[in-house]
Parts: sequence; C-alpha cells; structure tokens
Amino acid sequence: MITTTALAMACIAANPSAYWAGPLTFGAPDATAPPTEQEVAPLGQSEEASTSFSIEGSWVWQLETDLHDTTNGRFSHDRGHFSARGDIALSDDLNLLLGARYQRDNFSFDGIQSPWTNINTTYFDAALQYQLTPQWQVFGGGQARWAAEEGASLGDGFEGGGAIGAVYAFSHDFVIGGGVGVRSQIEDDLLIYPIIVLDWNITDRLSFSTRLTTGWSNQSGAELVYEVEPTIDVGMSLTFDYQRFRLGDDAPTPGGAGVTEALPLTAFISVDVCPNLSLTAFVGATVYGRLKTTDSAGNDVWARNHDPAPVLGLQGAIRF
Repeated sequence: MITTTALAMACIAANPSAYWAGPLTFGAPDATAPPTEQEVAPLGQSEEASTSFSIEGSWVWQLETDLHDTTNGRFSHDRGHFSARGDIALSDDLNLLLGARYQRDNFSFDGIQSPWTNINTTYFDAALQYQLTPQWQVFGGGQARWAAEEGASLGDGFEGGGAIGAVYAFSHDFVIGGGVGVRSQIEDDLLIYPIIVLDWNITDRLSFSTRLTTGWSNQSGAELVYEVEPTIDVGMSLTFDYQRFRLGDDAPTPGGAGVTEALPLTAFISVDVCPNLSLTAFVGATVYGRLKTTDSAGNDVWARNHDPAPVLGLQGAIRF
C-alpha cells in the first residue's frame, strides 16, 4: 500500500516536459535547417525557460572479490545515496543549478586487518549556466564535500573546489565542449582535472553522452543509450569512480586518508513508470579497482589492487 501510494503521488505531479535531466539535454529538433539558421534549445533546458526539481536514490552492491598481494584477503562494498537537485530559471538565458547529496559506503574485509570501516559523505554544489548565443553556453560553479570514516570528524574530511567551461551546439544532435576543474584533497595536493562534454544523438534512437544518468555516481565516464520505445531505454556505461575520505583515529592509519578507485562497466535498463518517475536496474563488473591509505604526511602506507568484481544496483528518480 505504501509503495502504491508513493508511485501514485509521483505520477500525478505536474507534467515535467521541461525538467532538467542532466548537464546536456535537448528537446526535439524543430527543423532540419543548418545550425547557424536555427534556434538550438538552451543546454540543459527546454525551448522555454523553466524551473524544475528532482530527487534520486540508489543502492549499488559490489560483490566480494580478492585483494592482490595478500594470502586470502577479500572485501565487498555496497553504496547507497540520496540526492536532490534544482534547476531555477533566473532569466531566459541564465539558470541556477543547486544540488545536495548524502552517500553511505559500507565495506566488509575478510582475511586482513580492515583499513577502514564505513564512510559517510555529504556534498553540496551550485552553478550558473548562461546562454551566450543559440549555440554557445558557458558554465561555472563551486562545490563543497565532506567525507569521513564512521567515528571520524566529518569536518576533518572537507574538500572544496570549482569548475568553469563552455559548450557549443553544432545542432540538436551534436554538442561538444570542455572546461577545467580544481579541488582540494585530503592529505594530498590540489587536484586539477579536465572536463569533457560530448552529447551525440547518433540516430533517432541511439545516443552517446558523457553525462551519466545511471550507474555509480560522482564519477567521470560515458554511456551509450538505445531507446527501445519512448518509455524504455537500454544501454552500457563505463565510468571512473574516485573517492577520498578522512580516516578515524582508530584506523590502522589513524587520521590519514583512504582512497578508492574503480572502473565499473555496466549494462542497464531504464523504465519511465510515468512522466515523472523512472526506475533503473543495472549489472556489470568493476574491471579495475584499487584501495589505498595515506598517512597525515601524505605518504602512501598501504595499497592493493583487486580482481574484477560483479556489480549490480537499482536506482529511482522523481522529477517535478
């Protein structure tokens, strides 16, 4: 009964014909005129300025796998998250994007001393998108992140940074762009990273994009999506997931930093239950993975790669 009521409430919300679904989303083309002669929909918006909101939750399981260079060390990992986003139209050309996220990572180690236990992460971001011309858009914003092992002070796990960039729409079907981001890191130097933007509708049903709508979160990567019908998509995604967090005083590396790296390759199916609610299931494997701890002086103390591991997950999103 509770599930039925929740689905009904999501489906009777206002029609989200202009909801924000990611950094690069276009409405349908109006015509086949050359890009210089047509009005391309603003990036991440519909043809008309609008305000929209979304909430999302997921749970991902990485099944047990072997750690390298250990006698019988193994570990498993699961992650749950809840996030909320808003796209607020300040004018026809300017949008404010706001986001908040809570994430819980649970680790279970067997055969070795646990380098850490469970991790809590809280994340906030804000950005502006400005439509310079029908084809050009610029963006910029900042982020604040707190990540710490359970029992450690969340305030000691602060990282902050920002990013700027620009994108160009050759047409409704092909967008390319880039930028640069910077972020402080726990017990490490400043991280400077590139931003690559590509959104390509290869056919009416097949698309390739660097905006990730399914799978692991807080990562870089790309996905190939095929529209089976208007309410069902299938696809594959390859992502790089990088997490850094403060370790507790009781950890084998007290007060240091823990690091996880993973490269999950997944296949997924996404179903629009109604115009406002989508559900996604995905399955795959981490084809590369590494765990590491760093002491308070920034020196690597312990590092292990691990074997490929099965991954599966569920995700739901409600848009208003």
